[in-house]
Amino acid sequence: MSNTKPENTRKTDYKINSIFVNRWSPRSMTGEEISDDDLMSLFEAARWSPSSFNNQPWRFIYSKRTGSEWSKFLDLLNEGNRIWAKEAGVLVVIISRKNFEYNEKPSITHQFDAGAAWKNLALEASIRGIVAHGMQ
Repeated sequence: MSNTKPENTRKTDYKINSIFVNRWSPRSMTGEEISDDDLMSLFEAARWSPSSFNNQPWRFIYSKRTGSEWSKFLDLLNEGNRIWAKEAGVLVVIISRKNFEYNEKPSITHQFDAGAAWKNLALEASIRGIVAHGMQ
C-alpha cells in the first residue's frame, strides 16, 4: 500500500481504459501487511498471462516482511531501493525458465512471457489498491 495517490494530471493521447492510467509505482510504502488471499490473487492474475506454447516460464519467489527470509530479499536491493522497500508488505523476485518444459529446447520468449506475467500482477494489484513497484 502507498501513503500517497497519483496526481490527476495524467493525460492520454488516445482513449484507453483507465486501469492503465491509474496504475502507478510510488516509492512510498505504508508498512501495511498484504493478506495471503490478496497475494495469491496477484499470482493467480499472473498465471493467466499469455505465453509461448502456454509454457508459463515465470516463477515468483517471495517473502513477506514478517517472513524468516525477509532480510535476504531486502539485501538483494541496492541501497537506494532498500531505504523505501523495507516498508513493503512483501518482496517478490521474478525469474524465468530459459528452456521449454515440454522439450527442454531454448525459449527465446521466456523474458517477454515473464514480463507479461508481471504486468498482469501489477494491474491486479492496482485494481485492489495495492502498490506493485518493479525494480531491476
